[in-house]
Amino acid sequence: MNSQHSFLAGGGEMGALMREHDWRRHPLGTPDTWPSTLKTLLRLLLSSNHPMFIWWGEDLIQFYNDAYRQTLGPERHPRALGQPGRECWAEAWHLIGPDIERVMAGGSTWHEDRLVPLTRNGVRDNIWWTYGYSPIEDEAGIRGVLVICKEVTEEHLLRERLEQTNHALIETMDEGFCLIDMVRDENRHAVDYEFVEVNRAFSQQTGLRDCVGRRARELVPQLEQRWIDIYDEIAVTGEARRFVEGSAAMGRWFSVYARRIAHPNGRRVALLFADITERMLTEQALRDSEAKFRTIADAMPQMIWSATPDGRFDYANEGWRGFAGVAPDTLHGAGWKALADPAELPALHKAWFASQDGGAPFEIEHHARHHSGEWRWVLTRALPVRDEEGRILRWMGTMTDIHEQKTISEELRLANSRKDEFLAMLAHELRNPLAPISTAAQILKLSGNDPKRLAHASDVIGRQVRHMVELVDDLLDVSRVNRGLAELERVEVDMRTVLHGALEQARPLIERQRHTLAEEVGPGRALVIGDSKRLVQVLANLLTNAAKYTPEGGRIAVSLTTTQDEVRLAVSDNGIGIEAALLPHVFDLFTQAKRTPDRSHGGLGLGLALVRSMIVLHGGRVEADSAGLGQGSRFTVILPRHAAPAQAGTGAAAGAHEALQPLPQPIQQSLQPRRVLIVDDNRDAAESLGVVLGAAGHSVTVEDTPAAALRRAASEAIDVYLLDIGLPGMDGHRLVEHLRAMPNAANARMIALSGYGQAQDIAASRRAGFDAHLVKPVELPRLLALLAA
Repeated sequence: MNSQHSFLAGGGEMGALMREHDWRRHPLGTPDTWPSTLKTLLRLLLSSNHPMFIWWGEDLIQFYNDAYRQTLGPERHPRALGQPGRECWAEAWHLIGPDIERVMAGGSTWHEDRLVPLTRNGVRDNIWWTYGYSPIEDEAGIRGVLVICKEVTEEHLLRERLEQTNHALIETMDEGFCLIDMVRDENRHAVDYEFVEVNRAFSQQTGLRDCVGRRARELVPQLEQRWIDIYDEIAVTGEARRFVEGSAAMGRWFSVYARRIAHPNGRRVALLFADITERMLTEQALRDSEAKFRTIADAMPQMIWSATPDGRFDYANEGWRGFAGVAPDTLHGAGWKALADPAELPALHKAWFASQDGGAPFEIEHHARHHSGEWRWVLTRALPVRDEEGRILRWMGTMTDIHEQKTISEELRLANSRKDEFLAMLAHELRNPLAPISTAAQILKLSGNDPKRLAHASDVIGRQVRHMVELVDDLLDVSRVNRGLAELERVEVDMRTVLHGALEQARPLIERQRHTLAEEVGPGRALVIGDSKRLVQVLANLLTNAAKYTPEGGRIAVSLTTTQDEVRLAVSDNGIGIEAALLPHVFDLFTQAKRTPDRSHGGLGLGLALVRSMIVLHGGRVEADSAGLGQGSRFTVILPRHAAPAQAGTGAAAGAHEALQPLPQPIQQSLQPRRVLIVDDNRDAAESLGVVLGAAGHSVTVEDTPAAALRRAASEAIDVYLLDIGLPGMDGHRLVEHLRAMPNAANARMIALSGYGQAQDIAASRRAGFDAHLVKPVELPRLLALLAA
């Protein structure tokens, strides 16, 4: 073979025919003169096992390979090689000619399962083809047409036979079947579909009749658009789909399988479906029932579970996820054991087996691992579910987080213990001053007119009463803070001034104990916003504690430092220290170190609780540190620093001035006696106060009921009324209103006496008509000053 014809090498019979063909007299000329594009395509054609065909040039000269020649028949092969296309395919040119012309003009075409009748072996047959025409181009333009094709007659006829068989089968099916064609508007949007074919079961499944040739929305006017959209998507994409969908317009649910059917209009879809309305309603009822159960179970605070008779979990509610942080299904079988404390598993197993053997309810408190990693107390309970013969079918149980209850119970036990200790301390602290008061009372009885003994007894009673008042004031302070009733004056305060005031109060005790006091105050002002009097009270408390709990001759240090954001005041000592177990609770109410019989330091365990509460109200915090018993302690108060400069004559100065004022001195007896009426149902208290006021030169009358007081006010002119608020039948507030309405008493001075002295109590007295409000026990200097005014 000529080496220039190597592109025709191989190719079976058609390769040999091409090489042997006399091309010298052909319009194409000899192969060595053929264009390179044609040579390349011929090489590809002869090498392919797929039927291929080439039409070349304006005359559409034909080339084809062995795979294609089998479709030509003896009428065309081998004569078709090199033959013009129009001549070879004259009987089918009216079908294929327009496609070829379109390709030669630059287009392309593809046909699937197309009927192109041809004469073969002397018989004109219906032949179905799947083929595509593509232009052959080179630098000179479109030179020809490349054809890739396959005869699919056998497949087509088989498909037809299958369709006939399928039709017969479809008619015997219980499922509904139909063919539909999508109906689109001028914008190619699907708006409806038309029934082309339906089977016998179609009407049974849909309730629709006489459907062929009619549109869906003609039969079901309110048909939902989603049905049309689903079927149109299948027609466009060719992707089959199986789905379950309900139609409110039809009042039914359907299980549907839909797929596109090859058809010239490209809009045909086959549907195979079943009416599943009854099943869906049943399933929905079951789902609703299960959802109701799960909702109830998941809403419960307990972890709910069920188990098989042998104790293997088969259900757990969402409560387990919230408690343990695990998916409920991970607990199935014996998975629950991963949450149990290994040390408690033997006891759990023992209790469980005992319940299994006897069928008794199962109940046990134990620990379970929380999602935080903490072992928490839980209560697990279970009851058996039995069949009619008494056999256990399953166990239904709950697990309840009782950690808070157990913790609170323990805290309540400890709090009750602290309360009992506090009451014992309170009794002790109250008996201490009552003993000298009782003794002083006996001295008064036995002293006659001995001035020294009378003065001594009076001093003893005064000191001990003041001590008792201080105890009661501490209790009231704690009560007000705990109930949120404490009121603070919020002004600018310099903590240096507060420290000075606190040292003034604590210095006598420090000096009496012969302690060394070291002060370290940083430069600059240490401004905070707060109540100067309360801050002095807090620091005096810390200094007094340091002095009390440091053995005689000890060392106390006070430091005041500032940072950009904080003011820090620390009180440290080298005293008895704080044991480690007590340190976390040192600021708790009623907390003290272990009580000793001598109660040498006294106190109710309220001071530090009050310190912390007051500092928290100021937006700060207080910290306690100690290396242990005998190692001393350090208390640090940290407050937010106020950066604004202090204004002269206001704020800190005013607050500090008030805090550092000396206690009022007894006011001298007035030279002008007053007519005084004391009204108090406590006759002893009233008469005792009357004796004191009488000794001060006043004329005093005592009544123990409001009615008696009103009768006396109507008949006598009284200068000053001292009225107990807690009178029986008519309280002091109502009594003062009646007195103000009487001519003899309208302009008299009204003074309230009460065991309550909070701001709201004083305000209530003012509103009722009192001129002053005194808290029992009455401070005599103040009362005398009010009488003298």
